[in-house]
Amino acid sequence: MPVKRGGRSVVTVEIFLENYEKMKKRAIQKRLNIKEYVNDFLQVYLEKEEFLSRVAPSLSVDSYEGNRITLKDVKKKILVDVFYVNGELQCEIDQTNNCIHTKFIWMIPEISKIKTNGNKIKE
Repeated sequence: MPVKRGGRSVVTVEIFLENYEKMKKRAIQKRLNIKEYVNDFLQVYLEKEEFLSRVAPSLSVDSYEGNRITLKDVKKKILVDVFYVNGELQCEIDQTNNCIHTKFIWMIPEISKIKTNGNKIKE
């Protein structure tokens, strides 16, 4: 049930302790209180999701395993494998590291699921 605080409606949610501890540490680094940090974090994440749904509405993650993420491209009606190779993402369909599929993956949280075999991901 929402309550009013500072003129805004708020609700209480549960956060796993390990996530809370990580977020609390980041909040301190950014000189924010945990409430401000969590709300800013959620706002940025939601804006990113909305942006991706506008610029790449036909793409979604189908699966990931090892150094591969498979995307579902409903516009082209295909599954697209993108591999992490030699510090870059390589699209199997477009044969490039600079297509909509690789750009999409750089923007999604699932990028962290890619196994890099100790190699750093180039930014």
